[in-house]
Amino acid sequence: MSQGRQAIFDLLEGKVSWPPAVVPFGVDPFGWHGEQESYKEVCEFALKNCTLLPKVYPFSDPLAIGQGEVEIISDIEEETDGTFIRRYELTGAGRELYMEEIQTPGDSSWKNRKRWIENDDDFDFFLNLTDICPSEPDIQAVRDKEKQVGKHGLPYIETLDPFYTICEMFPTDEFFIKTRTDIDRIEKLLSSTSERIIYGIEKLCRQAKCPFILRLIGAEMAAAPFMSRESFLRFEGDFYKQVTGITRKYGIPASFHCHGPVQDIMDDIWNMGYSFIEPFEPPPNGNVMIDEALSVAGGRGIVFGGVDDVVINSCGPDELRRSVLRCLDYARDTGQPFILSQSSTPFSDPLTDSARDNYLLFLKLGIKGK
Repeated sequence: MSQGRQAIFDLLEGKVSWPPAVVPFGVDPFGWHGEQESYKEVCEFALKNCTLLPKVYPFSDPLAIGQGEVEIISDIEEETDGTFIRRYELTGAGRELYMEEIQTPGDSSWKNRKRWIENDDDFDFFLNLTDICPSEPDIQAVRDKEKQVGKHGLPYIETLDPFYTICEMFPTDEFFIKTRTDIDRIEKLLSSTSERIIYGIEKLCRQAKCPFILRLIGAEMAAAPFMSRESFLRFEGDFYKQVTGITRKYGIPASFHCHGPVQDIMDDIWNMGYSFIEPFEPPPNGNVMIDEALSVAGGRGIVFGGVDDVVINSCGPDELRRSVLRCLDYARDTGQPFILSQSSTPFSDPLTDSARDNYLLFLKLGIKGK
């Protein structure tokens, strides 16, 4: 199979050949990864040989709340040890509420330090907010990345789903208790958040005027092991159906992202019209091997993933080789559309020598198909 943008278009049209398309998931030679010396070899190899889906984050406003009378402002401070603290503050609503995230040296990801909702008064306050403007998508960022990536692939446009968004507003254990004991209020907050997110997705798909893939993230918080299939469909089903209604209207492929066990819901997702499901982590983190994923998909969409990034980052080359070859063996003679990829984006810097070598081995095995 060809690599790059054409490989994605071929798969979407049902054209399958071998070796498969190979995506170094989340790696962006044009962005952060390309700026890090430790990723130089991986980026250079990926540009020459692989299909790239660099991420774009056009929905940067927390809680999908845009600019208006009530809005969220942010500020970043650096501590003496190089740790960054990012604070988001809700303004114009008559009461001070804020959330904080932390970024530690050597890790480009952000982690929650303080949540928006810490008691029932906070919860009621958010439920009673009115006249909130939805977040506006950064359409130019999508267009710029599409031109930048060119023939190498497509922009992978990331947006949070509403269930994950409101889950992150609470202490996690308290949130899941409320999904059983305070369902009406949870569904009310979920509904208002969904409306704002859907607004941004529709506007982006309508106005971007360039090819991209829309990636929905956060479903793992509404799926096993946290919640049953029935609960997933209750809290998330309508939203995910609305999204594919929009993306199909504008000819944009949509990708369903969910870490962990997806066996119970993957048939539902294909039936909703998603073009991709990823990352299909093998056990123990997931519960679906690539052969089963391809069998259930039945050509309805593109199975995407198969390699747990833990193997790349923490294991030796022999174990990595076995993991990759197992995926390839499962997919080789099925005639089903498949993208070989690892399960998450590498963000550690510097990338260790062993992880770098494993990434290169993973990509080389993939593009050979054996």
